[in-house]
This record gives sequence, structure tokens and C-alpha cells, in this order.
Amino acid sequence: MDKKAWIVVTICMILLGVQFYMNKTRQEEAAAAAANQPAVQQAATPAPEQTAAATASPEATAATPATPAPQQPAAEAATIATLVGKTADGKEVARYSFRNIGGSISSVEMLGKVINTTRPELSRTNVLINSNPNQGIGTLLFGLSETTAPTFDNTVYTVLPSQTNDRQVTLVGQRNGLIIRKIYTLKPLKVGEDVIDGNAFALDLKIDVQNTSGQTMDVRNWGIYAGGMNRISTDEAAYYTYFVTMDDGDFDKYDVGEFSPWFGKKKERILVTGGEQLEWAGVMNQYYASLIKPNNGSGNNAFYAAPTAFPLQVKGESSDGVELALGIPEFSLSPKTAEMPGGQKNLSFSIFTGPKLNLMLDGMTDEFRMLDRIMDYGIFHPISYSMNWLINIFHGWFGNWGWSIVAMTFVVRLLIWPLYRKSYISMKRMSQLQPHMKELKEKYPNDPQKVNAGMMKLYQEYGISPLGGCLPMLLQIPIFFSFFYVLQTAAEFRGAEWCGWVTDLSQMDTVFSFPFMGWEVPVNVLPILMAATMIIQMHMTPATGDPTQVKIMRWMPLLFFVFCYTYPSALALYWTTTNVISIIQTLIIKRVPIPELTKVTPKKGGKKGFFQRMMEAQQAALAEQQRQQQRNAQNDAMRRR
Repeated sequence: MDKKAWIVVTICMILLGVQFYMNKTRQEEAAAAAANQPAVQQAATPAPEQTAAATASPEATAATPATPAPQQPAAEAATIATLVGKTADGKEVARYSFRNIGGSISSVEMLGKVINTTRPELSRTNVLINSNPNQGIGTLLFGLSETTAPTFDNTVYTVLPSQTNDRQVTLVGQRNGLIIRKIYTLKPLKVGEDVIDGNAFALDLKIDVQNTSGQTMDVRNWGIYAGGMNRISTDEAAYYTYFVTMDDGDFDKYDVGEFSPWFGKKKERILVTGGEQLEWAGVMNQYYASLIKPNNGSGNNAFYAAPTAFPLQVKGESSDGVELALGIPEFSLSPKTAEMPGGQKNLSFSIFTGPKLNLMLDGMTDEFRMLDRIMDYGIFHPISYSMNWLINIFHGWFGNWGWSIVAMTFVVRLLIWPLYRKSYISMKRMSQLQPHMKELKEKYPNDPQKVNAGMMKLYQEYGISPLGGCLPMLLQIPIFFSFFYVLQTAAEFRGAEWCGWVTDLSQMDTVFSFPFMGWEVPVNVLPILMAATMIIQMHMTPATGDPTQVKIMRWMPLLFFVFCYTYPSALALYWTTTNVISIIQTLIIKRVPIPELTKVTPKKGGKKGFFQRMMEAQQAALAEQQRQQQRNAQNDAMRRR
């Protein structure tokens, strides 16, 4: 190999080493931080905790001076009710656990969705949504501020049996002269007559606040908690943890980096009060989300967010996360008198806590407008959505997500087959120009500009586009990244088997690991097969004579190998399948006779194509450059005289 080749190889090996180092460092940091973090409760039973006593009135200010209410005694958190979400065929998919402190949802358990199928200690524990072990979704917050932390409602709520059943939970609590009643109703979301597959449930939350004191209560700076979120385990990416907002059709997402800007002071919290009224907001990680939507004027344009270190769902591990609350508009409650009951305020919200399944979210837009935006496909949304839709169609046929990826890849390659065939023939014809190009280089050994001009003229005479061979590769780049975005957020692939050694398409397909300089280096089969099939495909592709394209094709296998080695196996499966199909297509094309290389007759009066205009512009620029050189030479000669 030449010097440049060794440089590229060295860089790729360094990048691969950095990935291993970062994975090892991440695990060590998580273990070190665990000593300072409480262990999260398993399943649906919250761990005991002590809540702070309530202060007099950060949440409701009396119109006239009043004696502060006595502090409430501390109480232990406990699960006091549950609701279970079931699919149309009766399968249980989610369990909602309600806690007495704050009268909120302590967690939502994804039944049958384990934390990690590749690690025995994690393969028997269901995923819990809401990473905060101390606060529940739907808790009221008081005193929202950017300068100080808010106060969480630590009122002890009790179940109202007469208004509680298998579809509804009603909780009642008293705080500082207020009676607060919360009604949670489980609502299956449907398309036509069918319940959407997945965890398509919304919880309707109605909050009734009544003043039982003899003073007017002016309520301001209240909020409602959307939950806390971090990654499920250290095997998943932390940088997919966001808090998100939707206002007037504008979707925004923010990661924990918002609290540590490059310039300026680190922020302990964010309170945003400008902009349009929020349609919905919440928190999400790579595969799950917890969102709240205010209904009937129950929300405003304010939201509160803060970075928080949450324990993971495995004892001894933790990571940074984020929590969010929506603002509640100000309101006033009249006092209770002997003749009249105290003033009452009714608030209404919808809550979604579930997996990021694209087709399910797309079918929930009546309840949460544009909810599928949390898939975060970006500029590739049309392609990514179509690929996800196609994979789901094939899964309905095969019942296996791995074979669904293979089938989807086959369809994509079939669609671009005409372009691939045309490109191969173009590259083959360019290879037939090699003798002419060799003559040009021998004729102008020290004048690369004339060589390039001669090559452009040859392309024009024989009707060949030098870009023709690049088109399939360029077209595959947006397709590749579209599937990359599908893979990174699709909960369908979590725990999904393919065949043989591939037991989880959302994880690396590691067959064994070996120690190397203190690292455990995994041996992943699919990325190796991907690189090998790319090399085979490259050697089957005719040389084009274009040095840039030749160099790109030469290093593509190594670059993609480094890029995909530690990513989920679904990505390597897609690219390996693409390579295998391309090899088969190339073998088919090779049986097609290639037309003899003949000059083409330019069409008189016809519209010039882009490539022809580009060549003419280059020839004109070269001619002008030569004229300028001649003028400079003449001027130099005159000055010497």
C-alpha cells in the first residue's frame, strides 16, 4: 500500500479503538456513579421513600393575609391502584401503577418488553417508563421558576372506591385548604373499529381543584409533571434522551446539552414562557416516550425542564436524564362560605406513555396531533416512514423482523434496478476508454489540464457521463441513512430475533469476545460479512478510470466496517443483504452484451444536457486560462525588452 493507504488504515483502526474505549469507559463511569444513586424498584412496587413536608403556600396565594397551614407529616410512598392495558385479543401490554404520594403514575410497566435480551441479569425484567423513582407522572408542581427548584405535591391521596374500576382510578387528597381530585381513565386508541397494535393507550386525566378555605385563592406558577427519562440500560445510547415540545405544528427536541452550553453558565433548570401555546410536551429516550397534552385550555405556553441523574432499572447502574413539566394557566378560586361552596377549577389532560412505534403513533394523531414526529426521522422522514411501513407489512407476513428487513431490502434494490443496470453499463463503457486515456497521459505527461480536457472531450464524443457510475452509490447513501434513523428509534427491533446467533436486532451480534490491552473486544459476525461482501462487489465492478471514484470504492468496505461494527445488528443485516443482492444483480448484468464503443452524433438544435454544458464551460475556462498565460508571457517579454 502507498502512504495514503496506510494513513487511512491507521485512522480507521484508531476510530474503532476509540469506540471500544468509550464503551468501556461508559460502563466504568456508570458503576462508579452507582454508589451515590438509589436502586430503582422492580416491576410496579415503588421503594419506600420519605417525602418532604408541605410548606405554607408556594402554590396558592390568599388574597388576604392568612395563617400558614400546618405542615403535613411525612409519609411512605405506596402503590394504591393499578390499571392494565390490553390489546384487542386480550393480551396485556402495559401496567399503570398509581402511588399515594402526589396521586400520580409511579411507573408504566411494558409487559413482555425486557431491558436487554443479551444479558441474563436483564432479560427477565420488564421496561419501566418514568425513570424518576421519587415522583410520578401527573404530579402537580408549585412555584415553577428558573431560579429555584419547584415544590412537588407530596399530598397523600387515597382511592375513591365508588369511582374506581378496571378502566378508571379516582384519587382524592387535601392540601392547604384545597381538595384535589384526580380521575385517570384508560382509553384505547382505535383506527376504525380496531385497537392499534402496540401500546396505543392514552390516559385521560381530569383534575378538580376546590377551595375549602374561607379565603380567595389566587393560583399561579403551577405545573403538571410529564415524567423523568433516561436510557433503559448502559447498552443503549444516552444521546437519544430528550425533552420535546410541539406547538403550532412546530416540533422541537432538546438534549441534556441544553443545560451545559458551550458559552455561558451551566443551567440547573430551564423555564420557557414564550412562544405559542403548547399542544403537547414530554420526555423520551431511544425507544420510549412519556408525553402530556393539555385539553380545554388547561395548558399555556410554559414548560419547565431540568437535568437529573436517575438510577437505571438495574441495581448498580445509573445515567444522566431529564425531567419536564407543563405550565398550568393562572386561575382564582372563590372562598367557601356558609351559603356557597368554595370555587372549583377543572383541568383536563391526555397522557401517553409507550413505545416509539411509527405506525402506531401515526394512527394516534386524532388524540396527539403529529405524534409520529417523535420518531425523529428529520429530512429523511418520507423515505424512513416508507421503509418502516414496508418492514411492518412484511412482518405481518413472516412474523420475523430480521426476514422483514431482508424482504424490504430486496424491494428497495428491485426499485433501483434500472438505474443500477444503466450505471454498470456506463462504467463498463468508461473502462473501454482506457486505451484512449492512456494515450492522452503519454501525449501530455506534464500537463494534467490538457489531459482532463481531452478526457472530457472523449466523454462527449462517445456520449458517456463520468457521473453515471456514481449514481447508485450516491442514491444508496440517503437510503442507508434513512434506514439508520429507522433503526435508531424503532422499538420493534428491541429483543427481536432473526436466526442463529442474532438474538436481538437492536444489539450487536456478538458471538464471543477476547481480551486485548484491557478491553473486551467483541467479535461481531454481520459487520465482517458486510465488509467481505462489499469487497467482492467492488472487485466485480469494472474500473472506470476516474481516480476519485476508484479511491472511494477502495476504502468504502473499511469505512463502513468501522462505522457499523458496534452498531445494532439490524444495520449490518440491511447492508449485507444489499451487498448480496448487488452481487447477484452484477452477475445478471454481466450476461448482457455491452454495446461497442462508438462515437455519437450530436443532435442539431437539441437542448444541451447538464453534462454537456459543464464540459463546454470547462473547455471555455481552460481556453481563457491559456489565453491569460499567453498574455502574461507577452507582458513579461515586453518588460524584459
